[in-house]
Amino acid sequence: MSKELPLESFVCQNPACPAQHHAQQGNIKLRRRYGPHHRRLLKCTTCGTEFSELKGTPYWNARCSQDTVDAVVNHVTHGNSFVTTAELVGCHRTTVARIVRTAGTHAQHLHNLNARDLQVTSIQADERYGFVGDKKESVWDATVIDPSSKFLIQGEVGERTATLTRSLLVHAKERLTDPHGLVLFTDGFLSYQTLFPEVFGKPYRPARKGTRGRFPKTAYRISRSSTHVRIIKEYAGKRVVKVRTEIAAGSRARVHEELQRLGYQKPNTSAVERQNATARRMNPHLARKSLAFARLTVHRMSLARLVQGIYNWCRIQRGLRVKLDVPKGRQQYLQRTPAMAIGLTDHVWTVRAWLSQPQGVSCRA
Repeated sequence: MSKELPLESFVCQNPACPAQHHAQQGNIKLRRRYGPHHRRLLKCTTCGTEFSELKGTPYWNARCSQDTVDAVVNHVTHGNSFVTTAELVGCHRTTVARIVRTAGTHAQHLHNLNARDLQVTSIQADERYGFVGDKKESVWDATVIDPSSKFLIQGEVGERTATLTRSLLVHAKERLTDPHGLVLFTDGFLSYQTLFPEVFGKPYRPARKGTRGRFPKTAYRISRSSTHVRIIKEYAGKRVVKVRTEIAAGSRARVHEELQRLGYQKPNTSAVERQNATARRMNPHLARKSLAFARLTVHRMSLARLVQGIYNWCRIQRGLRVKLDVPKGRQQYLQRTPAMAIGLTDHVWTVRAWLSQPQGVSCRA
């Protein structure tokens, strides 16, 4: 049984309550316990609303046990389809779909609440190809990752257009502490080159020549510490025959400085490409085999958000481990998740603990 959250960690679940988004206010009290599992019924002393400790989590009104919800989330984020997960857990596939939708919404809420004020000096962006509905309807998963901590900063699902790229970069920028001093590594997709100055630059009005005519269009000035590097792959059939690097904006000195910090020999998008492979193993809708794709767009988007949250908070990565100053018995290394590596938490979260975070409650250490 997981450890109960302290009452100070809860917030009121009444949207009209003035203290809804404020924890540690001392307004949440234990009303009583109920049910065979002795759940806590909580009361907000500010507005008088009573609510279960499960309110605001995927466990609320799930119509199945918490163990079943945990099992469904574990199976689908290990690459099992909805049908396979239903057979392994012992429920119907529609139950699996409902849990994925609820957990995906919860995962997006937690990501918006916690993935903010991130201190990064470079990001990598890429897209994953897939399908939704049938093999004729293609849809892409666009991702921005911090190559140092492997933390997934932002993910978007949709058609591979400039609109998708703009949404990806704008939302990623909003999560950063200093968006005007980083290096962006991308592939040869032209939308990144077009939108980088607009998203990460500062707008200004160029001077008009003469006194008549229209004013020039708004231009964008990029900081000297901001750089965009394109890694362009040339193909012969399906094989990569040549890779060339192009600095679309910024200086070569800033790129060299960032490569030294990352420990890279040359510019690349290895972090996001490795995460693409991990995502295909975790998300059954991205596996390129038989009918392994989402029937509905909502399932594709919900599972992408759920995989992002599990990847960031609950799955340790061997490449992120650090050697302990003082070994703990036979343990020589501290295993870390991307959320630990970027400084959002100090421990590995279990699926139960992560899903049990009510809406409005931060996971940050």
